[in-house]
Formats: sequence, structure tokens, C-alpha cells
Amino acid sequence: MAIKTTKTKKKRTKKKTKMSKKKRIKRLILKIFLISTISFTLLLGAFFFSIYLGLFGTIPSYSDLKKIKNDETSKIYSEDNVVINSFYLENRTNIGYNKISKNVFDALISTEDSRFYEHSGIDSRSLLRVLFKTVLLRDKSSGGGSTLSQQLAKNLYGRRKYSFLSMPINKFKEMITAHRLESIYTKEEVITLYLNTVPFGEDVYGIESASQRFFSKSAQHLSLTESACLVGMLKASTAYNPRMHPKRSKQRRNVVLHQMLKYGAISKGLYKYSIKQPLGVKYKRLNSEMGSASYLRERIRKRASSILKQYNQDNNTNLNLYIDGIKIYTTIDSRLQKYAEEAVCEYMVKLQRSFNKHWSRSKPWTRHRGIIEASMKRSIRYKKLKKKGVSMKKIREIFNKKIKMEVYAPKYKDTTLMMSPLDSIKYYQMILHSGLLAMNPTNGYIKAWVGGIDFKYFKYDMIMAQRQTGSIFKPIVYATALENGEPLNSYYENKRTVYKEYNNWSPKNSHKDDEIGSYSMKGALAHSINTIAVELLMKAGFTPTIAMAHEMGMKSKLNPFPSLALGVANSSLYEMVQVYSTFANNGMHVQPAYIKLITDKEGNVIYKADIQDVNRCMSQKTASAINYMLQATIDEGTGRRLRTRYGLKNSLAGKTGTTQNNADGWFVGYTPKIVVGVRTGAEDMRVHFRSTYLGQGANTALPIFGLFMRKALKDKKFNSWNYSQFPALPASMIDKINIPTLKKQSFFKKTEEKIKKIFKVKEDKKKKKKSIWKRIKSIFSKD
Repeated sequence: MAIKTTKTKKKRTKKKTKMSKKKRIKRLILKIFLISTISFTLLLGAFFFSIYLGLFGTIPSYSDLKKIKNDETSKIYSEDNVVINSFYLENRTNIGYNKISKNVFDALISTEDSRFYEHSGIDSRSLLRVLFKTVLLRDKSSGGGSTLSQQLAKNLYGRRKYSFLSMPINKFKEMITAHRLESIYTKEEVITLYLNTVPFGEDVYGIESASQRFFSKSAQHLSLTESACLVGMLKASTAYNPRMHPKRSKQRRNVVLHQMLKYGAISKGLYKYSIKQPLGVKYKRLNSEMGSASYLRERIRKRASSILKQYNQDNNTNLNLYIDGIKIYTTIDSRLQKYAEEAVCEYMVKLQRSFNKHWSRSKPWTRHRGIIEASMKRSIRYKKLKKKGVSMKKIREIFNKKIKMEVYAPKYKDTTLMMSPLDSIKYYQMILHSGLLAMNPTNGYIKAWVGGIDFKYFKYDMIMAQRQTGSIFKPIVYATALENGEPLNSYYENKRTVYKEYNNWSPKNSHKDDEIGSYSMKGALAHSINTIAVELLMKAGFTPTIAMAHEMGMKSKLNPFPSLALGVANSSLYEMVQVYSTFANNGMHVQPAYIKLITDKEGNVIYKADIQDVNRCMSQKTASAINYMLQATIDEGTGRRLRTRYGLKNSLAGKTGTTQNNADGWFVGYTPKIVVGVRTGAEDMRVHFRSTYLGQGANTALPIFGLFMRKALKDKKFNSWNYSQFPALPASMIDKINIPTLKKQSFFKKTEEKIKKIFKVKEDKKKKKKSIWKRIKSIFSKD
């Protein structure tokens, strides 16, 4: 018994020992776990507290968060209240809660933060996932679990790098900021702030800008599927861009719709219907290079910056054109601007094709070798190399080496080619340019401004470029002559005259088939007879003619020489449209204007344009006479293509112009309601059509006017132009103007002129022979 008892005791002792060992191990594990947990908690607390104290960078304070201000795009509005262009560092338009579709809120909350209305900036469930997956395992792909408030914090203040601690530090900072945001702002304010800051790729920020970019509508009017599409982009703005990746974008949109179904935002029936719908993208890109009126935008930038600078000085403010949502209201009509841009684009493609064919066998620089050399030395590339001290030999090597470059190609998207810089210079030298300016003659309001064929590639504004005016200067001469008492019913002989006191200069007509005889004043202007224009200038006088030109809007220097009548002086479209607006406005000159009003984003007035100054330059009688004669230019003269080819039936007046060697073609046409000027030519005046038939203003500039006017007259808004009439002339004036255009020379007079020419040619030959003989004799006499 004793032995059995002893054995039993030993067994019990062993069991107790085993039990105590297990307990000790359990206790040890528990102790280690508790110590680890407490240590981790203390460490995490210390880590969090150090972040809170700002040891890893400052966290926005409550006062900072109360002053949140997003950079906002400043917008340029047309007179018909359409946004035609903008200024921004970040393309963003801030809008209020009630300006965003409910569909957007439902899609966003269902997809990004389903418990948005339950938490106070930090979602505890998501926080656990962040701690164990993102922080401990450093799994960036596991999802951040951030609430909308935390994402807002990230959008507002960005993230910094802290080596391997970047993720936890940034997450904690965002949590602190999110909690502070929600203690200051309501839920509606938080979600609105978020939607105004979130990026959508393509340099687009905020729901309003994204809505305008991808669907051409306000965020207030976004449909269910459109809202889901935009919210879907937030996961990866490039990968789910509906323009670039429509299939992928649709799949992501349907995921968002499924989330909305899951959280009860939409019914099953609506979900099934919506996922079958197309994306319906109506893409509209608007920036400084691709927006409407891009060339005018640059002038507005300079003018608005100057106005804001003065306003800030006067009012102790700090408004900035690029970040403060300034609103600039212009005189531009968005429809006319569109028609103008289309007209220039359509015709210039056709004209460029004709020009390339014209020069297919040779190039202008075969005769004028300096064209390419001069263009090369004007280039930025050349100037940079020269500044670095690179030798001319090395520069030429660089300019002849082929590199990958993007070049302008009309009617195509950007084209990337392998091309040497020298080849690109030759390519661009053969490009023809054009500009169009439209203005209301009664108030000076600019209605359309097209400064070139493509602002992205050609920044130089054709509207302000100074070039020879050609025959469009002639009406100024005629007006001055009438003001000085020249009779309306006079005839002028179409003959060449030598002006001995001006270096024996003698004008000739552009067209060899201009008939010999005497032209009426109306006929001479309609057919653009050079010899008669010079004769009228000499009668009117240089001083009165130059004074008249300056009063009507020309600013350039005009030299007192007979060739002034033929438009050898330089001027710009901006100036010449003012000249013709003076005729259209019955002799009254009005200064052009393109900015009507500038306000801050709250609507407070910063600048309001004054009423334009009006100055009488000539009598209404003279202006009416010129208008009547310039209508004849359209009906029977150099502008008749507008009737025959473009089918324009409304009252029109205008004048074509062609400069020396066909370097530039001009046309200024007008109705009582609108004046439109067009100029076309290459960058270098030595690059031009060799044929006057192809290079004249009637072929290079007038067709653009014709296309523009035809488009405008089809628009109901401008239908009244079809019926607007120039003021009627008194019967006495009509009788004087409407005398026969041409009095032909009699047979005997023609014969006499021909005989005189024959004898003159013979006499000239004799004189030439004598002069040559005299030179030979003088050479031998010296020897």
C-alpha cells in the first residue's frame, strides 16, 4: 500500500510540475504579449504624439483650416456669356454644394466612403486595416482606407517623403487634419471642398472643371452615368480617362454603379439600365493654346494684369490673375469667333495646298538665298548656341542633324517627324499665315479676333503685325480728295504719269488689261486704278491725306511720296479695320475695345470700360459717298467674287489690296453692322505667289471673309445683317456718282497714243545708244 501511495504521489507531483510549467509558459507569453502591446501602444502613442507636435512637419492648425482657399481659374467670358478661355495655375472652378448634382454625392459616398455621415473624419474599421496592412506590412496596394476627409487633407496639403516611415507619418497627419476639418466644417462643406480639390488628370482639378472637360456641361446637370464615370476616375485618373480609355472607363463606371446599388443609392432596375448606357463623352479642351480667341487671350492677359496691379495698389489687395477666379467679360461674340476661326482654318488649308503646288519644282530661297540664313539666325536654338560660344561650323552641323520633332500639320493632329532644324526652318518658311478681325463700327466692340492659324505653333499675332497695306489705303485718298472739294462727277484719264520731282517715279496698274480711257471716281476705285489714285493724292495733298489717315486710326509713319496712294506704308489689321469702321460709322472714328468688365469671383467690380471716345474725321456726305463707291467694288469690281462665288446678296462694301510682289493679300469688307478685315501672307515677304492671279487679295484674303459672312448669315442671331442697308444717298449725289464708269478713247486717240509710244521707244533706244557710246569714248579718252 505504501509503495502504491508513493507512486501515486510521484505521478501527482509530475502532473503538478507539468501544469506549473505550462502555466509559467502561458504567463510568460501573456506577460510578453502585454509588455509588447503596452510597449507598442506607448511607442505608437509617442510616435503619434511626436507627429501631433509637429516633429515630422507642421500640421495645419484650426485657424489655418478656417482660411482654406483653393486656387481658382480666372475666366474670360464672351458677350453672350460663354467661357472662351482662361488663366490658371491649376485648372479649377470652385462651386457650392447646391451646384453639384446629387448623383455625384451618391456615387462618391458609395464608392469612396460609405460611412461618411457616421464618422468624424476617422473610420475606425478602416483604421484597423491601415494599421495591420498598410503600416505593419507596408502593403501600399491594400488600399489606404482613408475617409473623404482624410483624402481632402491630402489634396489640400499633399504628402512628404520620410523614408520607410512615409506612409504611417502621412496617414497620421491626414487623420489629425481630417478630425480638425470635421470639427470646423459641416459634412456638406467637407464633401464640397473635396469635390473642388480632387484631381481628374489632364491638369483638371475639381468636379466643375472635369464636368466641363469631359461632358461640356455644369456639374449641376450631370446625369447618373456621367457622375459615376467621373467618380470612377478618382481611383486612377489616367487609367480610367473616358477619352483615352473608353472601354476601361466604362467598366470602372459600372463598378461605381454597382457600389451605388449595394448601398441603396439606386434601384436594381436603374442599375441594369444604366450599365448598358454609353459613356456619352462630349470632350471640350479649353486652355491658352487650344481655347477660343487664343491670340486675344494674350492681349487680355497683359491688359488685365495691368488693371489688377493698379487696383491692388489703390485698394491694398493682393488679387492674382492666375489663382483668384477673376472674371473678365469681353466684347467677343462666341458664335462669330467660332465662325471666324472656322473660316480661317478651312480656307488656309486649301490655299496652302495651292501654294505648295505652285512652288513644287523650286523654292523661294533659290532666288533669295538669305531667307533661310536669316531665319536660322533668328531662331532660339541658334541664339542659345551662339551665346555658349559654339563655332559657326559646329552650329551648322547641329542644324543639319536630324532629330525627333513635333511639327505643325494643318487638318492633322500633332505630327512627330525625324527632321533637321534646318529642314524645319525651310518647312515653316513655306507656311502661309492669316488673321481676321471683326468689329462693330458704331461702338468699337471687337466681335472676333483670330490672330493666326494655330497659336500653339505660331505665337505672333497677325492682327497687330505691321505690313504694307496695298490698295486698301486708296479709300483714304478718295475721302480726302472729296473733303477738299473734288467733284464726284469728275473723269480721270488712265495714263501713266512721270513725277520728275520724285526721282522720275511713275505708277502703273496691276492688271495689264485695265482699259485705256477715262474713269469716273466710282469706277476708278471699284477697279483699283493705281494711276488715278496717285493723281487724286497729288490733288488732295500729302499733309491732309496723312492727317486723315491718322484720325481714322492709322498710327504708323506715313511718308509724303506719291506711292503712298498705293499703300506702300506699313499698317496693321487692327488699324485698317478702324479706318473702314469710320466709313461704316458715317465718318465717326471709334476706338476699339475688347474688355467690358472685370470682377472678382464674388462679383465686385474691379474695372468697367468707359464709353468709347468718338471723333468725326469727315462729313457724313463724304463717308456716304465712299460707302456707295465701295459697294460698287463688291458689285462690279475686285470684290465681285463675294456675289458670284460665295452667293452673298446682302448690302456689302469693301476693298481688296495686294502688296508689292504679292507678298500680302488684304480684304476689308463691311455692312452697316460689322466690319471685317483679313490679311494673308508668309512670315518672310520674299516668300509669296509669283502670279498676281494667285497672290492678289481677292484670292488670298477675300475668300476668308466670304466664308465667315456666309456662316454668320445662316445664324438666326445675325439674320438681320441680310436686311441692313447703308444710308441712302441724296438723288443729287447719286446722279453725280452714277455717271458711266469708263469713257473709252476714240479710235483716233488710241492710234495717236500708240504712235507716240512707238516714237518714244525709238527715242529712248537712241538715247541709250548715245549714252553707251559716250561711256566708251570716256574710257578711251582716259587711257
